[in-house]
Amino acid sequence: MNIRALLFDFGGTLDGNGVHWRDRTYRFLQQAYPAIDRDTFDRVDRAAVDRLINSGNGPQLSLRETMDVIATGIYESLGLDPDVKDRYVDFFCEGAKECLDRNRQWLATLRDRYRLGVISNNFGNTRGWCDEYNLSPLLDIVVDSTVVGVSKPEAGIFHAALTGISAVPEEAIYVGDTYSDDVVGAKGVGMWAAWLVGEEDKECPDASIVDVQLTTLQELNGFLEFEN
Repeated sequence: MNIRALLFDFGGTLDGNGVHWRDRTYRFLQQAYPAIDRDTFDRVDRAAVDRLINSGNGPQLSLRETMDVIATGIYESLGLDPDVKDRYVDFFCEGAKECLDRNRQWLATLRDRYRLGVISNNFGNTRGWCDEYNLSPLLDIVVDSTVVGVSKPEAGIFHAALTGISAVPEEAIYVGDTYSDDVVGAKGVGMWAAWLVGEEDKECPDASIVDVQLTTLQELNGFLEFEN
């Protein structure tokens, strides 16, 4: 069956070419504070994210505001220089914008041939971010885990997107950077699964469920041409 719908993760995929937000943050932090170990970082990062979720403010925040809230929580918990935090937020947002701008141009080349959408485990603000970076005119559906009340890799969030664009799993491909959420979740509902690894060295528990592995989103073109 021909692929007619392309659905994408947001964080780490559309905005990061395979690099998870958490990894981007830790690598920047390590350059300034090499003594901070990964376990400590993961703990304070998780706590900062939980505080944002519990605040209920997530749906109103821009991408920069979201990252600033999370980064502030991390840097304050570790007692670090707020000026370094500000530099990190600038670094993150500049990189995200560059990636989103490039991928928006690419998505525009696909718009006439495929139904396009985003499925994201997020804070209720994915639609706002798509508006912010001018992706929304290209998208047929945006599904945010906070809005629908179910998260990847659970089947419900994928079915919500498929129902919204009147697609069946066999004619849709999901592209994401996280194996456990994106690849496992997509294959669990019968979709095609594209795994964006970028230049990262990622562990793959079961390569048989990865339909295509990508170093850039644009490489998906070759797979689509072959399958269609």
